[in-house]
Amino acid sequence: MGKGIKSSHKKFKKEAKHILYKGIDTKKKKAEPGLSSLEQLSCYLNLPTDIIAGAPIVTATGRNEICLENYKSIIEYNSSLIKVQAKTCKICIEGKELNILYFTEDEMKITGFIKSINYI
Repeated sequence: MGKGIKSSHKKFKKEAKHILYKGIDTKKKKAEPGLSSLEQLSCYLNLPTDIIAGAPIVTATGRNEICLENYKSIIEYNSSLIKVQAKTCKICIEGKELNILYFTEDEMKITGFIKSINYI
């Protein structure tokens, strides 16, 4: 090679990195303490925890309706308390006149006057 020719590979690589990963957070995130290994992995890979770790999805519509996804079993059920076992924790829903409207293998809908949602 001639003396006057200079490689532009490093410059191109640096510029291309900004273009290729535009809109994607490439910085490594620190996992929060107390998370399971699958939750830490999903945090590190920047993926939703419900996909990798099977984390529960709790969708509350006002104070009268909850849709709960990714649960394993119903532990306790009465008109003032519904306790559900999820894959990563237990979920305790307290209120008045609580009722499980329907449930399938991995989803349920709870209605009634909801006072609190606790993760145990």
